[in-house]
Amino acid sequence: MVKQLGFVLDVNRCLGCGACAKACQNRNQLAPSLVRRQIRKVEKFSKDHIEMFYLSTACNHCGNPECLRVCPSGAYAKRRDGIVLHLSEKCTGCKSCVASCPFGAPQINPQTNKASKCQLCYERLDRGMPPFCVQACLTGALRLKELKDIPDNKLLRLTAPAPSLRLTRPSVFYKPPSATKVSGFSFTI
Repeated sequence: MVKQLGFVLDVNRCLGCGACAKACQNRNQLAPSLVRRQIRKVEKFSKDHIEMFYLSTACNHCGNPECLRVCPSGAYAKRRDGIVLHLSEKCTGCKSCVASCPFGAPQINPQTNKASKCQLCYERLDRGMPPFCVQACLTGALRLKELKDIPDNKLLRLTAPAPSLRLTRPSVFYKPPSATKVSGFSFTI
């Protein structure tokens, strides 16, 4: 049976510390210009409401990956567990995947002039170990789950800004922020 692995991020637990991003960078020995996982601070202000939380983002290992669809050299493959792999030996560096991904996951490696992206530490998963980013998360905010095990009524699915790009079906879900009162302000963390 085919399954689809995906990330679940509880934004209420994420501190924005960057341990997940640093672990990915260090363990994969990436050039400083290559960033496979990023921490984004989200802030929204209104007259009596402050909303702030962090999003840890990387390749979404989409159900319908646009990178795989547009690559003219067949440098992308999708495993039976849903992991979208980039096959460097087939890559010509044409940048079609970079231009087509609505989430900006593939990047050109300046040392090889070929695309590069998160491989979800598939070698570790094959040995029963979690990806480096998940293992490094100090608060347990970032987890890897099989999508069929994710209760979609309590989580938000990451989508690209344009409705037509939602067809990629990204495999990333977020537990939305929960509001608390702080000094007369509604503060969401």
